[in-house]
Amino acid sequence: MNDLIVNSLMNTVSAVVIGSTIIVCMAWVITSIVSSIKQRANTRTRAEVYNRLIDKFGTAAELVDFLKSDAGLRFIEEQAVDESQPMSRVLGSIRLGVSLALIGLGMVAVAELWYRELSDLYVVIALGGTIALAAGAWFIISDVISYKLL
Repeated sequence: MNDLIVNSLMNTVSAVVIGSTIIVCMAWVITSIVSSIKQRANTRTRAEVYNRLIDKFGTAAELVDFLKSDAGLRFIEEQAVDESQPMSRVLGSIRLGVSLALIGLGMVAVAELWYRELSDLYVVIALGGTIALAAGAWFIISDVISYKLL
């Protein structure tokens, strides 16, 4: 292939990879911020409700009687804090790790198949595949450790 075509193709691939990475990172940051704001608002609302409930009752005995009643049990169930589900988070990360590892293996295999035809592009594809494979392996290893610690 012509060097000009290979350089143009490498520049295009680099731009797509870098642009995609920036978009994914920004989406992750925005999602994290929105989730944190939502959790803070829920915690603030829950604390306000509990404070109003405590202020409503004159004595501790009245509060205990309310909490033992059917209405009190329903109130507690409605206000229960959602438990984080660590096992589902670990499994989700394992899925991500396996996906990244398979994508990395695919990229390395494609780079090996096209080595003779696209010798300059080989480095870009092989490097991207190696990085994806390493990231996938890291996710899998860290999730196995997290699972053992649960």
